[in-house]
Amino acid sequence: MNSPRLYIRGVGAVSPAGWSAPAMLEAVVAGVPLPAVPCARPGDRTWPCQTRLVPPAPPEKVTRHPRLRRASAITRYSVAAAREALADAGYDPAAPPPGLGMIFVMMNGCVNYTGRFYNEVLENPAQASPLIFPETVFNAPASHIASFLGIDGAVSTLVGSSNAIMEALDAASFWISSGIVKECLILAAEECDWLSAEALTYYHPRLIASEGAGAILVSAEGAGPQISAMIGPLGYLSWQERTKVLPQLVTQSCESLAGRQATLFTDLIGISRLDHAEDAAWSCGPWSAVHNPKKILGESMGASSALHLVLGALSARCTRQPAIVSMPGTNTAAYACVVEPQV
Repeated sequence: MNSPRLYIRGVGAVSPAGWSAPAMLEAVVAGVPLPAVPCARPGDRTWPCQTRLVPPAPPEKVTRHPRLRRASAITRYSVAAAREALADAGYDPAAPPPGLGMIFVMMNGCVNYTGRFYNEVLENPAQASPLIFPETVFNAPASHIASFLGIDGAVSTLVGSSNAIMEALDAASFWISSGIVKECLILAAEECDWLSAEALTYYHPRLIASEGAGAILVSAEGAGPQISAMIGPLGYLSWQERTKVLPQLVTQSCESLAGRQATLFTDLIGISRLDHAEDAAWSCGPWSAVHNPKKILGESMGASSALHLVLGALSARCTRQPAIVSMPGTNTAAYACVVEPQV
């Protein structure tokens, strides 16, 4: 990626740690895994798996709007994260700046309403609710959020793997440099359901699904941490090839530091069979601290790299040191992002 440098003007997050980005950073730095709860499949058949869920919203985070009355959890999480990011940048969330665009990233989408709708179709097609169906499409959250916030710029939804946030950053950079938008709000979110939680355990029975939303507001200028390097995509077609490209990711990331120390945010999940390649690649480096968010928060799939990028921006802001966010992915390409503190 050869995109111009972007400034992170504001960040927001909803995660199993709570309804704010600082709460998430506090939990990750503390290093204590958050509690998990069993996830039950509807009906008689059971499949042992666990989830880490977002706690109930505090009163100040509950948003009322006609568009949100039937909105799914993924939309509610995203609205809260977006409002926090705008406020963090100094804007009134009720009056976003003109020329604001938005890119929404997801992997699974609105799985709860989708499951509910198709369950109704299977039970009795004549009584399947037409009110639910619009909430099943991938673009539903972006539509709700753009309407709620009053965004007047371009809005798009990107469906991809867990590190698709990097492609969204690349697209946002193009939009800004081309004059399509002045600033861009990038959101990535997921919601838990039994199907996603079960699917993860096919890869390893100790994988714990989680949910949440991460939001970053980026622009070509202004105050805030700066994305100084977007490394990748380094493509691979198998986990053997992935093992070979990860050292290249580390080398290019460290070159951008020019000998300085940095805080590293890994993608490690705490399972040796899945972690060994990334763990070995990043084992030697100028790290002042190493954090493993997935060990604390769980696997939030499409939202995970966005949440990690929020953590990197907060870390650079608080420690005045660069932060490197590792995004090796599990499908086709590896990335890393270098976030510099504000000069």
